[in-house]
Amino acid sequence: MTSFQALSEGVNACRIVDLSSDVGNHADGPFKTEIDALEPVPGARFFCENVLPKVAPHAVGRLRPENFPKGAFLRHEMVRASVHAGSHVDAPGHYGPADDGSPGLINEAPLGSFIAPGLMYDVSRLPDDVVGLRHVDVPGRGSEGAIALIRTGGGKAIGSDLVEAFLDAGITVLGTDGESFDGPFAPMIDRYLASGDDAALWPAHVLGRSRPYYQLERLRNLEKLPASGFLVIAFPVLIEGATAAWTRAVALVPQGGAAQAPGREE
Repeated sequence: MTSFQALSEGVNACRIVDLSSDVGNHADGPFKTEIDALEPVPGARFFCENVLPKVAPHAVGRLRPENFPKGAFLRHEMVRASVHAGSHVDAPGHYGPADDGSPGLINEAPLGSFIAPGLMYDVSRLPDDVVGLRHVDVPGRGSEGAIALIRTGGGKAIGSDLVEAFLDAGITVLGTDGESFDGPFAPMIDRYLASGDDAALWPAHVLGRSRPYYQLERLRNLEKLPASGFLVIAFPVLIEGATAAWTRAVALVPQGGAAQAPGREE
């Protein structure tokens, strides 16, 4: 058996778990998503009136909407959305000015970082608003290059101390089912108002200014993953000059993999 055949058989022996939420799920967020569709019949007229003069001006007036089969052209969707809509990857440049002055663009991210063994931590049952290092058994240095996924239930922040521990272990891609690593905005802002401490504002994000890492946010189906023994693939879309990008994140799980994950919940 060739190495390619072994790889192919290994992939075919896995179930694919879709970890992604679609862009439309962010339609009511602070950066509104607008998806407009040009239906096929008006699309034929749009093509003749707007596209044809640019690509084949000699055909204007000779190619008409009614010439297309059934008078219809191709359906087309136009999307106006934040790069943080749906499942996405945040690059270091998103977190604010980097200590080393680098732009931290998403297109500079090494692709190899986004196809790696996965580790899943389920802390969704914790009563705490912030998941810290005391709640999670972070692996040792033997897990360099892995992708750590944290299932919070969607309403918890991930503490900067936990992020630092993962970085110390050589894990630079972290994911969550939450909309933000720092959790819902209102509780975080309340913590800042109660303490007056600037460090309470987006601490997990701000950490990335001095210790660059990548965040996967708005993931789903993490409860379908085992604690380990699966592969995560979450390549970011190429967007010029951006500090974040959408991803179609998936996990390849060997058939029969247990759907349980550990956590040092207290």
